[in-house]
Amino acid sequence: MVVKASNRPDSNLRSHLIQRKENDTMPISQAGFGLHQPCSSGGPFEVVAFDCDGVLFDSKEANVRFYGHILEHVGLPPVKPEQQEYIHMHPVRESLRYLMGEGQAFEKALNYAQGIDFNEFNSCLRPEPGLVDILEQAKTSYRTALATNRTVSTHQVLAYFNIDQYFDLVVSASDVCFPKPHPEIMERIMSTFGVSSRQVLFIGDSAVDEALALATGVFFVAYKNTGLRAQLHISHFKELQPVLFTDGSRKKR
Repeated sequence: MVVKASNRPDSNLRSHLIQRKENDTMPISQAGFGLHQPCSSGGPFEVVAFDCDGVLFDSKEANVRFYGHILEHVGLPPVKPEQQEYIHMHPVRESLRYLMGEGQAFEKALNYAQGIDFNEFNSCLRPEPGLVDILEQAKTSYRTALATNRTVSTHQVLAYFNIDQYFDLVVSASDVCFPKPHPEIMERIMSTFGVSSRQVLFIGDSAVDEALALATGVFFVAYKNTGLRAQLHISHFKELQPVLFTDGSRKKR
């Protein structure tokens, strides 16, 4: 969810190209990226990267309210149930275009979104169980990063929940030319820390995150979404313990 639209160029890489029918394999080449050989074994990891919405927080209610507020402002009906998954995964520009198409209403909505105080929607966000525990533990032993399609609301939300201190690096859609699933966000993380894809464990919850992981070759942990292709599926952060702290000997960084 985003408060302000980015001035970055629009991506031609639309997520509808990577959405799959049930039990279909996802042709990553359709998203315009090369397919990397996925990392199949855990570690030795140096970086733990998190998605934001759907991983740090259950944010679907907040997303629906946020975009519903904008739609009401421009005289359009509220978000439909079948539209909720898309707006959960994508930046504001793409989401608004998806909801209303191009035209005057779109431009009006985009301009209005830039001035919204996101604080009124933060109360609708629900931190995931065990979040602070895993962030504290990861911070002591790994470099930590956030890889999100939020834009300018990112740091505000982290500060609101007092978890900004746990991230060494935050890369949002406003920091790159192309949002996820384009590899740029993950490439920024790897280049900043000087690591290879096999040294990164990435936790995400959506087809966009899955595509990003496949495009970059990082070790992908699917959070609360068994329909994704991943090296590990978890429903609670405590399930990361055997992967990140297998023998209790992980040195502090």
